[in-house]
Amino acid sequence: MVQVWATLLACLAAIVATAGATSNNLTDLVTWDPYSLMVKGERVFIFAGEFHYERLPNPVLWRDVLEKYKANGLNAISVYFFWSYHSARRDVFDFETPGKDIQVLLDTARDVGLYVIARPGPYCNAETNGGGLALWGSDGSLGKVRTSDAVYERAWKPWMDAVNAILAKNQISYGGNVILYQIENELQETTHSPSNTLVLYMEALENATREAGIVVPTTSNEKGMRSESWSTDYEDVGGAVNVYGLDSYPGGFSCTNINSGFNVVRTYYQWFQNYSYTQPELLPEFEAGYILGWGSYFFDQCLAEHDPAFADVYYKNNIGQRVTMQSLYMAFGGTNWGNLGAPVVYTSYDYSAPLRETREVQLKFKQTKLIALFTRVSQDLLITEMESNGTGNAVSTDDVYSWVLRNPETGAGFYTLQQSSTPSREIVTFSTFLKTSLGTVTVPMVNLNGRQSKILTTDYHFGQHTLLYSSADILTYGILKGQAALVMYADAGQTSEFAFKDNTDLSYKIYGTANISSSAVSFSNTTSYSSHIAKKYVYTQTYGSTVLQLSNGVLVYLLETQTAWTFFAPPTTMDPNVSPENQVFVLGPYNVRNVSCSDNAVILVGDNANTTNIEVYTGGHERTIVWNGKRLDTRRTAYGSLVGTAPGATDRVISLPQLSFLVADSLPEAQPDYDDSQWVVCNKSSSLSPTVPLTLPVLFSSDHGYYAGIKVYRGRFNGKASSVNITAQGGAAAGWTAWLNGHYVGGNTGNATQWRSSAILDLTQTSIPNATNVLTVVTDYTGHDETSTGPAGVENARGLLGAALYNGSRTTNFTSWKIQGNAGGNANIDPVRGPMNEDGLYGTRLGWHLPGFEPSVSEWKSGSPYEGLNKSGINWYHTTFQLGIDADLDVPLGIELDAPARTEASVQIYVNGYQYGKFIPQIGPQTRFPFPPGVLNNRGENTISLALWAMTDKGARLSNATLFAYNVYQSGFAFDRDWSALQPRYTMDRSRYR
Repeated sequence: MVQVWATLLACLAAIVATAGATSNNLTDLVTWDPYSLMVKGERVFIFAGEFHYERLPNPVLWRDVLEKYKANGLNAISVYFFWSYHSARRDVFDFETPGKDIQVLLDTARDVGLYVIARPGPYCNAETNGGGLALWGSDGSLGKVRTSDAVYERAWKPWMDAVNAILAKNQISYGGNVILYQIENELQETTHSPSNTLVLYMEALENATREAGIVVPTTSNEKGMRSESWSTDYEDVGGAVNVYGLDSYPGGFSCTNINSGFNVVRTYYQWFQNYSYTQPELLPEFEAGYILGWGSYFFDQCLAEHDPAFADVYYKNNIGQRVTMQSLYMAFGGTNWGNLGAPVVYTSYDYSAPLRETREVQLKFKQTKLIALFTRVSQDLLITEMESNGTGNAVSTDDVYSWVLRNPETGAGFYTLQQSSTPSREIVTFSTFLKTSLGTVTVPMVNLNGRQSKILTTDYHFGQHTLLYSSADILTYGILKGQAALVMYADAGQTSEFAFKDNTDLSYKIYGTANISSSAVSFSNTTSYSSHIAKKYVYTQTYGSTVLQLSNGVLVYLLETQTAWTFFAPPTTMDPNVSPENQVFVLGPYNVRNVSCSDNAVILVGDNANTTNIEVYTGGHERTIVWNGKRLDTRRTAYGSLVGTAPGATDRVISLPQLSFLVADSLPEAQPDYDDSQWVVCNKSSSLSPTVPLTLPVLFSSDHGYYAGIKVYRGRFNGKASSVNITAQGGAAAGWTAWLNGHYVGGNTGNATQWRSSAILDLTQTSIPNATNVLTVVTDYTGHDETSTGPAGVENARGLLGAALYNGSRTTNFTSWKIQGNAGGNANIDPVRGPMNEDGLYGTRLGWHLPGFEPSVSEWKSGSPYEGLNKSGINWYHTTFQLGIDADLDVPLGIELDAPARTEASVQIYVNGYQYGKFIPQIGPQTRFPFPPGVLNNRGENTISLALWAMTDKGARLSNATLFAYNVYQSGFAFDRDWSALQPRYTMDRSRYR
């Protein structure tokens, strides 16, 4: 009966707490007020992670990633839907092939138990090719992008209609998990006027969205604190959204100085109070890592970005400023395979994210989990006012800064503590002054270990209990089959204390190594309650875990921080808003994906690299742990948990082959007698592109239907010529090479900071008088630009911008130009891998990269990239091999490439038909390229191709091309699948694209 009344009272409290909620008058299932979002009438802290499905082309692995999001405390995903990825040509959209079936993604999110924040553009940014705008519009046909231009609207409207039709039926109103919908991205409203073209553009997008049946609240994403855009609370002249959002990337880290940066932003609260005070505070993109570009560093080198202290300090800093909605960008980055990246990034989009490109959980994610699980259950946190903040606030030293939030209804307090100078690595010990409902408590010996933050609590309610105060961080709590269990954490050696409000003299039992003492709480400024009513429990945290069993029925886990990283609270419900009753506590493994309970067993699915102890607490009477289908030897502890040993993979042998190759010439086009009769003729005298052609005819690749990837040009002229001035633009690090009549005449090997380059090439020794001469130019490509790259973003031309021919001081003319790009151009002949995956190289056009291609004896011979080329040119290296990785293992695999010093080359890496890496040794930085299951067959045959382009007559070779394993995990996730649907095979019709 007590439990029934508790449930009724909780429901009544929820009704009262949400009575002042605001809706958009289209749905009452998602509402908001100045404190938090409410879903189905319940307040919820949105802790989301960005996920780009395009950067992981295997939809089965979408579940793998999302399960790891859920396991590490996230309750939502934020998702860009990229126009460029789905539309090979105008008004044609692919939502059916495996990697583009967004219904599968939305279903997976629902099944895993994650809300969805939809971000369909039409512009996304995201360091993706063209910022996500359709590449078929890179010829200038998009009009004035991101404005109210009618030409642009005619381009984006069909895309928005198509993607919105899918999103609409997956809204929470119709049984789906889409709860929010972002309009555009980082569009700055610099002029607040109803006639502003940006205002008109936003209104057109919002009208299209509502006409398509989108009823959930709309949101925005302000580009840092650089403008004040689209809020109903500030100069609303049109185009405003329901919930304003602000993105932030405040780390300021250096890859060479681990002590740089780490200055938190302390003005979020005031910003939101100024510009969106009637709405909850939303950070739709908050730094979880950062991009790195060509010629810089690889993500693994940037240790500061991987530090779990970043999550601890920065995410708690957000909570201290009343943020109740935040999304980590990126939670998992993935790979810029198949020319997906913009020129500002290389192949890896690892992003130093909490979940590595190889789908491995980083320590930063483990620390994030401790914070996310706290926000998941802390209802008191969802209605707070700022009580005070500042240096020396509520503490005994000016070395500490604090934020103090107070729930005006329950009196609960949240004290976020951090170093006043957050980059400091000093250890600071101090007292803090906590205001409780019984009076103010002075807590001594509070400690910050350098870059550490703590959230101290007062009058914290969990189940039928109230924690009067705690100087240890609360990780989570559960009401597990009626049993209250509280989990707290602190660093080893840190002293903490806590007290319950309504229990005067509890007895307790200790299981573990921590010594716990109890004594009466001393109050100042006491209330009418007497000071002896509360007893505090003081302990110094030891390594591992200590469990305290109290006579009031509460079980308390006291975890050392690194032990806490192995704590999980897998839900027993698919509802993303997980209640304290619908979870199980697990301690020990590397990852726990999901849980279910039978009459006598707790059934867990997860992953383990090493063999670990495992402890499970359900509050029930189960007797056995089942881990990944294996029943473990299990014993019950004195306090009711189950313990056993979960197997790992340290004794498992992974056998990877040494690669042996066949080689063929992949640049026959350099020879003057090559037959290019089927190539596209460059015969345009004008272009819609805002880029002005330097010579005619127009040579921009997009004007001729070739958008992504390397391009090959052939220009003809008659008689003698002395030089040619070539200008090419392929993006950062993209070089080019020219041959006249089969002889190398020069080029540019790329520059990490230059998008275009020009060179005057000497033709005096290679042009033939009284004959037709053929100039072959190969141009590299690292993506089309985002709109942040001037002057015209995606419409900045690619390929050759001009080629001026000279005979002495006199200008002469080419008689013709032809171009070749990816096989079929925008016909999208390989829809599974998509329109951006391929390039114009001879081997790619003929399908040499595809599984099932069999090299002919006439064209191919044994050869190694270690031997390479002794002059300029392009060699294609082809190999097949078998893998037989055990079915219960997850083994992230990759290839490591290297080249001798001063090598100038560009290497394309193809894996079972997927362009899964671009290695430019003279620029770098990337030398290791991971391949996920589905791109690679972990049990079966594989095809790898390396296209080695020697960019000068010095030639080029590799010094390393080796398969390797990043790690080995025993897993309950079924990686042993038939991936053939993801790997269309070679067909003979490829020969037509010579």
